[in-house]
Amino acid sequence: MAKSYEIKVPAHPNIYQPGLRDMNLYFCEPEHGINEDTGLLLLIPGFGGNASSNVYKKMRTTFADKHNLVTIQCDYFGHEFMQVTKNATMNIDLEMMQKTFSHSELQEIISPDTYRLNFKRLVEIGAKYDLIITGKENLGETIENFNDMGIMQALDNLTAILLVMAIIKDNGYSINTNRIIAYGHSHGAYLALLCNAFAPRLFSKIIDNSAWLFPVFLLKPRYYLRRIGNLVFNIEFQYLAKDLPYDIDLLYLSTLYQKFTNTCDILSFHGTEDDLINPSDKERFCSQIPFIQYHEITPERVDGKIFKSCTHGLDADFLELFDYAMSLKEPNTPRVFSLPSVSIDTLEYSYSIEYSTGVPIMEVRNK
Repeated sequence: MAKSYEIKVPAHPNIYQPGLRDMNLYFCEPEHGINEDTGLLLLIPGFGGNASSNVYKKMRTTFADKHNLVTIQCDYFGHEFMQVTKNATMNIDLEMMQKTFSHSELQEIISPDTYRLNFKRLVEIGAKYDLIITGKENLGETIENFNDMGIMQALDNLTAILLVMAIIKDNGYSINTNRIIAYGHSHGAYLALLCNAFAPRLFSKIIDNSAWLFPVFLLKPRYYLRRIGNLVFNIEFQYLAKDLPYDIDLLYLSTLYQKFTNTCDILSFHGTEDDLINPSDKERFCSQIPFIQYHEITPERVDGKIFKSCTHGLDADFLELFDYAMSLKEPNTPRVFSLPSVSIDTLEYSYSIEYSTGVPIMEVRNK
């Protein structure tokens, strides 16, 4: 079985309010060890996913042994605010609840003395009723740590893969730099594409499952739905980043990808019934960028094994999709691994990313 490691490492300094940071870094090496054909795989979860979940632990160990890869993940900037609901304030319509529950049930759910909600009993009793309860998540984000949905998250993921490369080199091993892969789902796939723009000669392949072209939750709240029996909770997440200035010219991939020449083979899988990004917009983007293969997932391609729907995320089996993507014939893309300095100019800002220390260091200047 693949050997697993978890270490705490320096992360990219906070660009929004200067300060040093650490992050957890997870990686696995193949059971047989590292050789000159071993590649690297950066796994980037999106909303609701995290490196400590069982599915990502399984992906790291399975892919390491099956595909001769060192598999890598990190707890990137603000990831903890992208999970399921943990601390929501519920909107309780007392009149509606009086119509739904019996008097005795209501007394178990809401204390008649304090009017405090017994959430456990609400779930246990309410599961038999057709009922929707709304609420708002108390995120507790601050400028020191929040779900920025862009720059910091990409820089952390780049830092993770480059630190692992340095660890491998320091231990006297060589890897195949033509097998450096990123694999992401939804926002994770978007971050993989953003990483590619920040380090255009690093990745040889990106597997994109349903990446959006711009972080949707910078424009509107995220709603997390959870069904328990017939009871549905609809929790609103209002992210701090939505109310802070952001640079749309940098974060919108259609604009960003006009500022450099892509040499990474990108396999983009996108459903025809995706309701978070218009599939036509995604297909148009892919058609304008060299070395992107657009794979349209229609109802006819839903096989119940790799793809279980053609909606956002494709209800994909993450392991099966990776194996399938790795089996596809690759174009003979001319590329040479390197980490040159990167400069990106937008209407409002100039960004420079230096790799002289072996990890990305970004500076942002107003124009």
